[in-house]
Amino acid sequence: MASLGIHNIRKTYGDRAKGVEVLKGINLDIADGEFLILVGGSGCGKSTLLNMIAGLETVTEGEITINGKRVNELPPKDRDIAMVFQSYALYPSMNVRENIAFGLSLRKVPKTEQDATIARVAKLLQIEALLNRKPAQLSGGQRQRVAMGRALAREPQIFLFDEPLSNLDAKLRVEMRSEIKLLHKRLGITTVYVTHDQIEAMTLGDKIAVMKDGVVQQFGTPEEIYLQPANTFVASFMGSPPMNLIPATLSVEGERVTAHVRIGETEAHSAALPLNVTAETVKQNLGRRVLLGLRPEHMCDSSRTTGAVAVEVPITMTEITGADALVFTKLGGVDVVCRLHPRSVGQAERAQVHFDMTHAVLFDEASGLRIS
Repeated sequence: MASLGIHNIRKTYGDRAKGVEVLKGINLDIADGEFLILVGGSGCGKSTLLNMIAGLETVTEGEITINGKRVNELPPKDRDIAMVFQSYALYPSMNVRENIAFGLSLRKVPKTEQDATIARVAKLLQIEALLNRKPAQLSGGQRQRVAMGRALAREPQIFLFDEPLSNLDAKLRVEMRSEIKLLHKRLGITTVYVTHDQIEAMTLGDKIAVMKDGVVQQFGTPEEIYLQPANTFVASFMGSPPMNLIPATLSVEGERVTAHVRIGETEAHSAALPLNVTAETVKQNLGRRVLLGLRPEHMCDSSRTTGAVAVEVPITMTEITGADALVFTKLGGVDVVCRLHPRSVGQAERAQVHFDMTHAVLFDEASGLRIS
């Protein structure tokens, strides 16, 4: 096991002065045994960064360290890293046993030791019955287990996963996600996992790095990322449905700070929502429009919260998801989603929504940054 350091990493394709810069000064420190998630949309640079950790891409500028030792110039085989790819990358002519043993054979590990390793890995991943099958005879989930088994057989210092579940159906993704989490809990190997799926990021990671355009927008625990997003991009990218970003104006009376939000699309009245912040915090934003961030579950019915501010809002659409009703309304001229109990909605055209302002987050409308 190992710690991993990523210090001021930059990656440019082409000439440094005129080329395309895809990573722009990435700084991350991953402790021994931590599970790091790199999450972001397509083209954000997350897979490029993973490949640089693996040694498959060169570093234009900066330093990558494993256990404090610089590895920029080390070839992949000398970094003691195992990688699991999106495409499984199994040899079709080899059976499961031979695929798992391939790396061991290259390193000339004795046959008895190979057999013991294969048996241990197969038992851990529950694929003992599949050892004599070829990849073509396996399901997608079974192939992914074999790919993980090949990586496990190496007993690496660091695991790298490049969107390993994106080829699986929804049910199988949930099952494999749980298996990967349990595997990490048992083995405690430092892991870096790339995904575009924010649910995978929230459920798997000890730490999450949210990336956009080659820049880490926020690095922290899942709870920090979810409840205190650094900017509007993180707020809208993490969460399903995402955080509501409602245009509001601020006022102060003594020490009481209030956010005023217009109700509906054409209605003239507004709601006054008290904020748990000091006047000093928001003094530069008084009278200016800000964005009030609230998760859908913090705009709910009275049975799910106490001490919240009740506001009656018009309903534009309702989606019943089973345990919840996602109620769409207009606040501040934008679409907003509330998470209510289905019984509290019915066929009504209006609903009473309770705003849990203890979870409210403020953002500067111009820059998108959180007002801390």
